[in-house]
Formats: sequence, structure tokens, C-alpha cells
Amino acid sequence: MNLRIVVAVAKVSFREFWRSPEAVFWTYGFPLLMTVVLGFAFQPKEPEPVPIAVVVARDSDELVTALSRSGRLKVAAMTELDADQALARGRIGALVRGTPTAPIVRADPTRPDADLARLLIDRALVRGDAKDVAHFEPETRPGSRYVDFLIPGLVGLNLLGAGMWGMGFQLVQFRTQHLLRRLFVTPMTRSEFLSGFLISRLLLALPESLVIVLFGVCLWDVPFRGSLVATMLLLLAAALAFSGLGVLVASRAKTIEGVAGLMNLCILPMWLLGGAFFSNERMTGVLRVCADAMPLSWCNGAMRDLMLGDAGVMDIAMPLSLLAAFAAATFAVALRVFRWT
Repeated sequence: MNLRIVVAVAKVSFREFWRSPEAVFWTYGFPLLMTVVLGFAFQPKEPEPVPIAVVVARDSDELVTALSRSGRLKVAAMTELDADQALARGRIGALVRGTPTAPIVRADPTRPDADLARLLIDRALVRGDAKDVAHFEPETRPGSRYVDFLIPGLVGLNLLGAGMWGMGFQLVQFRTQHLLRRLFVTPMTRSEFLSGFLISRLLLALPESLVIVLFGVCLWDVPFRGSLVATMLLLLAAALAFSGLGVLVASRAKTIEGVAGLMNLCILPMWLLGGAFFSNERMTGVLRVCADAMPLSWCNGAMRDLMLGDAGVMDIAMPLSLLAAFAAATFAVALRVFRWT
């Protein structure tokens, strides 16, 4: 091995890296920026109270009073139907019914906060040397388990990844390989090219989302109670919204490193706050505002309404409209700023 050649190549690569502002920012600037933002968002603080629900019954007032003495529990009285729905959507960590001396706790043991909620309930109701005051009932009914919460979130993540990486990454790869330059000299317009490219990606993304739903229903008995027509409209609107965002991100990016950084800038907050793996409905303050403004939250919330509830088109009209408007806006802007070269 010729050491002189190795050193020369290393010097050229090092200089080339520092001459690329995009590579420098996404290598050093973006991680530091995310460290600061996430550090402020999740800085050490007093733990948030664990939300639980007490089923309204004859002796439920005493149970609510006893549990409310704990500063670590946020207690709400609900009907059994509302409590079941809150547990399924991840709004509460556990459902409690019975009396202060003989409470029954129901929760999905696969949820991260189920054991914590059970321990806090026991601590709030314990008397003298008694242990394990509450009787625990594992939640195993389809529709109220963590896997039922997870599958709609995975559908949203699949659409997000297909739209961002399938559209954005591929477009920049075409640009770096000078394929777009060749298409530029043809009679094809930007809208014709992007529309055809979009259709091809939709034909790949939509069946995959349906396969995820089918796997959930067949393998884990995840319920599907809503309208099939509404589901297809939601999947189409979400796929268009995320594809529009992918095209917009790739409209001006000149390098693979640049578009990868931009896509991570869009994807990472939605992974954290979009409600795919855990409920974002329990967030408060700025985090809740940011979560509610994310397209992935609209998609995941509506998908859970369709699968775990019995929603129809009118029930998901708001998230459906927001996704459609977001798709139209991102494509309109992308068409104006898109460059072939």
C-alpha cells in the first residue's frame, strides 16, 4: 500500500467535505440543533401524573376520593364505555372499578405505563401492612390492547416513509445522476412528470398499508370496525400528503446528504410526537400543540377511529380535510420551486 496515495486521497476527501455546506450542517449542525431542542423539551422535571379512569358506579365516589389523594395519579370518573375507549386510545394507563377495599384494575400489561399505574393505585389504597390491595385483570380483549393501538400507527409510519423516502430520495438521486437534466429537454412539463411519478409511488404504498392492516387483523385479532370507503380515502389523502412533503423537500436539494438531512428534519419530530408508538393525547403545553399540528397525528388518530371505533367518512372529515389541504399546499409549492438540475 502506497502511504502517499492514501494521505492524498484523505486530504482531498477532507477538503471536499468542508467545501459542502450541506454535508457540514447535517453532520455537525443538525445533531447539535436536535440536542438543544430535545434537551429543552425533555429536560429533567417532576414526573407527570399517570392518568387513570374510575368506572362510574354506586361506590365510585369513594374510590375517586381515595385515589385522588395520590399526587402521582390523575383520576377521572368515566362511564365504562368511555373508559374502555380511553384505555384503547392510550389516554389512560389503567381502568379501575369496585370499592376502595376491593378495587379491580384493568390494563394491558404490554403497555409501558401499566405496571406503574398498578403500583401507584396499590400505594394510594394500601392500609397498614396490606400488600397488593387491587386485583389486577390483564386486558386481553381485542380493541383495548397495545397491539391494537400500535397497528394504526405503523400504517401511518409506512405512509410517511413511502412518501418521504420513496419520492424525495428518489428525485434527488435522479438529479445527481443527471436523469432529470435529460428529461428537462423533452416536451414533458414538471406537473406531468411529478404526477406520473406520484401515481407509481401510490401504487406501491397503498397496497403495503392494506397488508399491514390485514396482518394485524389476521395474526393478532386487531379489530376493524369502521368504514372501508373512509379507510381508503384516508390512506389516499395521507399518502398524497406525505408524498407532497417528500417532493417539496427534494425540489431544490442537490445532494443525497442534503435531502437525507432535510427528510430527517421532517421525519424525526413526527416519529417522536406523531402518536405512532405511544399516545400523544396525554401531552401538554408546547409539545401538545406541535403534536396536533403534525400530519402523522391526523393520520394516526383517524386510522384508530376507523379500526378501533366504528367511524365513517363524516367522523374523520376533519383529519381527512387537513391531510387533503396539506397535500394540495405542498404540491403547489413544490411545483413552483422544483428544479430539474
